[in-house]
Amino acid sequence: MITYIVDAPNIANKPFVEAHVEKYFDEVKSLLPELPDDIYIWLDNDYLIPETGEGGYSYGPETISIAFDTEFKDKTIQLAHLRETIFHEAYHLTQGHTREKPKVIYKTALDPSIYEGCATVFEREYAGSTPLWGRYAQHTISTLKQWQHLLMEIPSDEYYGDRTVYNKWAFYDSDTDERWRVYKVGTWIVDEALKKSGLDILDLRLKSADDILKLAQS
Repeated sequence: MITYIVDAPNIANKPFVEAHVEKYFDEVKSLLPELPDDIYIWLDNDYLIPETGEGGYSYGPETISIAFDTEFKDKTIQLAHLRETIFHEAYHLTQGHTREKPKVIYKTALDPSIYEGCATVFEREYAGSTPLWGRYAQHTISTLKQWQHLLMEIPSDEYYGDRTVYNKWAFYDSDTDERWRVYKVGTWIVDEALKKSGLDILDLRLKSADDILKLAQS
């Protein structure tokens, strides 16, 4: 069952989201059987992506936060992206990669990078998305490795505790004019892990970031 938690300014978003989210969850539940039967959808405006008119994050073990711009003109495209976001965040719930009460352990910023990479590959492969934050081919392997090593030098409490650091790596770095470096590095590592192991992204859903990194480096 899906229960909605709606912040007052976002009540107008509820009919748009509610009309589609349940069928999206039915789809993804068939792929991720570990998902809880009862899910909470918290509607707010955090992490709204201008290009897609929506956004989301895994707030807690049973809660996904969804941002949805009612003024976004192309509803067909917006709803397609909403489906992809549901797939992405549902993978995080399965992993235990959540803001509150995470089940995974974070040592450095590379750990959440790998978990984000997993969810990005999952939405790409199973929701048919082409996420902007998962495109890394324009960067050299040397650059990706450099970012990987820099992420390994950032303690997880600094990454999550300092919003400037978090936003710089996860979303946009004004110094370098780069976006989504955490996602790109993680997606690259996960693609390497799958290529070298012959596994499917579904096979990684309960593996730790360390396990996935070892597969990528094997």
